[in-house]
Amino acid sequence: MYELHPYQKKLVQQTRQELANGKNSVLIQSPAGSGKSVVIAEIARLTVKKGGYVMFMVHRKELVEQITDSFKENNVDLSHCTIMTVGKIKNRLDRLPKPSLIITDETHHSLAKTYRDIYKHYSDVPRIGFTATPWRMNGKGFRDVYDSMVKGPSVKWLINNKYLAPFKYYSVNLVNSDKLKKSSTGDYTNKSMDEAVGKTIFGDVINTYKKVANGQQAIVYAHSVEYSQIVANSFNQAGISARHVDAKTHSTKREQIMTDFKAGKIKIICNVDLISEGFNSPDCSTVILLRPTASLVLFVQQSMRSMRYKPGKVATIIDHVANYSRFGLPDDDFDWTLDDREKKRNGRKDDAPAIKTCDRCFRVVPAQSKICPFCGFEFEIEATEMQEDKNAKIEKIGEFKMVADYKNVKYGKMKVSDAKNVEDLYKIAKAHGYKPGWAYMNAKRMGMMG
Repeated sequence: MYELHPYQKKLVQQTRQELANGKNSVLIQSPAGSGKSVVIAEIARLTVKKGGYVMFMVHRKELVEQITDSFKENNVDLSHCTIMTVGKIKNRLDRLPKPSLIITDETHHSLAKTYRDIYKHYSDVPRIGFTATPWRMNGKGFRDVYDSMVKGPSVKWLINNKYLAPFKYYSVNLVNSDKLKKSSTGDYTNKSMDEAVGKTIFGDVINTYKKVANGQQAIVYAHSVEYSQIVANSFNQAGISARHVDAKTHSTKREQIMTDFKAGKIKIICNVDLISEGFNSPDCSTVILLRPTASLVLFVQQSMRSMRYKPGKVATIIDHVANYSRFGLPDDDFDWTLDDREKKRNGRKDDAPAIKTCDRCFRVVPAQSKICPFCGFEFEIEATEMQEDKNAKIEKIGEFKMVADYKNVKYGKMKVSDAKNVEDLYKIAKAHGYKPGWAYMNAKRMGMMG
């Protein structure tokens, strides 16, 4: 049986108190990696122990298998439980035993019609929902589904108290974010992500991994199957064992790849939105983000996948698509609420500190930093002289500062070989309309990045 951490016991107690106070539905918000399966199993055990019947539902069968194992480990009598995917429950409403408590995992999905139909069918049954991210891209809140919310500890608190691993966050942007366009669902369209990622030089993905996370187990999140396969092949060609998996990968093969990855036989596993919710591998210490997203839920789930706690572990997050510029960092304080919000809000609290990328080491640092605390790089903060020169202008393009001299056309005539330093490369890139990543990659190739 599980021995709950104090903060997990508090979540159980607070939730039971809410139900005792007459709330029919309670949403429990607790960060990714905080052990919600343990909390779920304990609530189920206490319910069954009192003679109740639990219905547990979630949207993916892998999570059904995971929670079943958790229930067994916590001595939950499975004969008093229905544990199924949402779709299966919906199709069996007239045949399943009526529960005394409904538990929904990953309940940020629960505004969908299938969930709502089940809740309506069992309108008199108390329910509990779990999620790390009660947030939807359309701004719709959860008041229609839940009466109250119980909040778990913050990510910062979990890191400081050694329940989550601390992390290093790098941003080496390789995409043209200007090309990203949103679909009716709110996230970026596949076509616009193809255009934004463009002809990414995958060797740079490998080189960055070698530079900041060499030898570590890593999960790569790509935006398409094609790109995921290319990345996996690129790692293999570099002598680093890698595999690609996607939703169409045969279940037996997929399970074997996951098992080999968790056992350390595979260093890199590449996927498309497959390994996020519920995947637990403490030995994985690195994630590589190659999938631009406008979804805070997806960002949190993917960026924090390397932060499962292990003594002495420091997670590494490599963001090649500037997702941090939309959402901040995983340990930022987010404004979780059941209420509707403005659609444009990204979830961060209004007083969240601004951040930027160091031009030398590519660590993400506070925007007010004059010197990078990690590598000592001095930021160009003194722009007085440039402001006095009306021919010059400082722009922020992607994650790079670029200086453009619009009246001096020499940079438009220069070739790569003419560049004497990194600044020249950025000016050439600006003059030719190239992406900042062009300047960065050429600077690395020419040995200018140190």
